[in-house]
Amino acid sequence: MTWRVAGAARATIGTRANQEDAFEIWPSGAEAATRRGEGLLAVVADGMGGHAGGEVAGKLACKTFVSTFTSLDDDVGERLHVAIEASNSAIAAQASKNTSLKGMGCTLVGAWIDEAGLQWVSVGDSLLLLFRAPEVLRLNADHSLGAFLDEQVRNHKISPAEAEKNPYRNALRSALTGKAIEILDLQADPYPLADGDWLILASDGIAALEGDEIGDIVYANREATAEGMADRLIAAVVAKRDPDQDNTTVLALKIAADASTAAVDEAPTRVLKPAITPVAAFAPDEGVATTQRIVQPPAYEAIWRRHRGAIFGIGMVLMFLIGWLLRALLG
Repeated sequence: MTWRVAGAARATIGTRANQEDAFEIWPSGAEAATRRGEGLLAVVADGMGGHAGGEVAGKLACKTFVSTFTSLDDDVGERLHVAIEASNSAIAAQASKNTSLKGMGCTLVGAWIDEAGLQWVSVGDSLLLLFRAPEVLRLNADHSLGAFLDEQVRNHKISPAEAEKNPYRNALRSALTGKAIEILDLQADPYPLADGDWLILASDGIAALEGDEIGDIVYANREATAEGMADRLIAAVVAKRDPDQDNTTVLALKIAADASTAAVDEAPTRVLKPAITPVAAFAPDEGVATTQRIVQPPAYEAIWRRHRGAIFGIGMVLMFLIGWLLRALLG
């Protein structure tokens, strides 16, 4: 299937002193008009390490990623892997030249779309979301400590309160810092796309939108242009008026089937609950593992874990009362 992909990005500085997010869309402008259906590359990075360092790291990583990816002739999975390693090396080289940039780094998510589907690579907690009406699914792994703690809760290793109150929830387990990448999330096999899909790449500032808010906004504006979708998502973040609002960047990609390649009687197909292709997580010392999607435990399990002491006590009291009543009746 050949896809028509429209992309646009919008950002807000939030309450920060400067913008440390960065993004790239390739090809763009005149390049896009002259290229014939090879594919589209979208990248979002969230810088860290001080005002100057974060801004430099994000921009440098995005530009290096695009220039490296587009210069290679290998298969897409290898190009994604080499590009993110090159971005990491570029950060190391720049920090070694300028001591004021020591400690800088960034997250990065890069997505490639062509006729085969979607492939991506990511490090950190920036998001890659798929909207396929009516569902919103996070495709890439979250390398924040908070995500790890939540997994510990699901495995009954810590309590929900311990996970929620941990002061380091926002810390990153993996990022581009110039050192060896601890965890790398790579989808080398094409993930199938469908007519009407929306892909959203975003920095973690979008977390100001809670629960189903992102899905509601995308659904309500699913017929909008890519520019309109990005505008509406950023406007919703700004409307929160969060006094601690982080930089937020949203890159929206609208996926449509190329009408010239579809049969006359072919109807657009929407998959409401698609199966998620496992994402390969590359860890230097652990080989290849599988990143699992978040599955919340049934409600009765959560109630039992939270209140089992009280439930046990009430049961003991009831057993005592039943025994006393039986003795009274039989005596």
